[in-house]
Amino acid sequence: MLDPQSSWPFERPEQLTDALREQGASPEESADLFPALRRLSEWQAPQPEPADTRRLLARLATELPALSPVRQAIHEHRQHRISFLLATARAQISLFGLDFWLVSALVTLLGAAVVLSNMRLNQEMVLRASGPLLAYLGTVVAFRGPRLRVMELELVCLPSPLQLALARLVIVLGYDVGLSLALGLMFWAGGSGPVLTLTLSWLMPLLLVAGLALLLSLRLSMQVAASLAYGIWLAFLAISAISNFQALLLTPALLALPGCIGLALLAIALLRLHADMHRLLPGP
Repeated sequence: MLDPQSSWPFERPEQLTDALREQGASPEESADLFPALRRLSEWQAPQPEPADTRRLLARLATELPALSPVRQAIHEHRQHRISFLLATARAQISLFGLDFWLVSALVTLLGAAVVLSNMRLNQEMVLRASGPLLAYLGTVVAFRGPRLRVMELELVCLPSPLQLALARLVIVLGYDVGLSLALGLMFWAGGSGPVLTLTLSWLMPLLLVAGLALLLSLRLSMQVAASLAYGIWLAFLAISAISNFQALLLTPALLALPGCIGLALLAIALLRLHADMHRLLPGP
């Protein structure tokens, strides 16, 4: 972000030439405009008096409608919160490239293939390790705005940061839940045993990693936060695999615990998003 007090693009002639070329000026037009713009950079605009500002506002007020039709339409549209959220999500789908959809589906198919092939592997552990990979991919793609330096552009859009975050979570988690349901159907069709247990072993850790990644992203970059959340989960799985803690995790009472924790972390992250927005903006 440029410093408002900076003399750019007047620091060097080639900077001004590049700026004029970006605006569509030909070399001849740039040569004609260069002296005038140099003088413009040295001009000090007069400071208006408070009385001048009041007179200007009074004259402008007579030209404005008493009720803005645009604001009225926006207010009415926002009254339907669910439809507004879905419309925002539909507009955000274009931000997700084809590779995200294909890679997520491929990870799901690989998880299903491992389980249905009856390989000599702990099926629940394989699903618990591969399912959260979808959360890693989804959060990195959905919340890459700060890394691409476009968050300032997002903030001038009609949806608030909270609404944008909710819309993207609807896309990511909706797709992941859909893949999880498809995975459960494949398990059921293949007769691979307890379908509900296998599906929850995939879905619940996914929600946990997604919630932890979003919460950590309030203090870290999204890439680091997602990697750390997924790494913590893999380390937890490795420790539980060499101890008796693994059998405890597979009990029906604790099977859904990671997902509940993940949903709670998502709620906390969304509530903290507005207060921590200044930390996410790029520095000057």
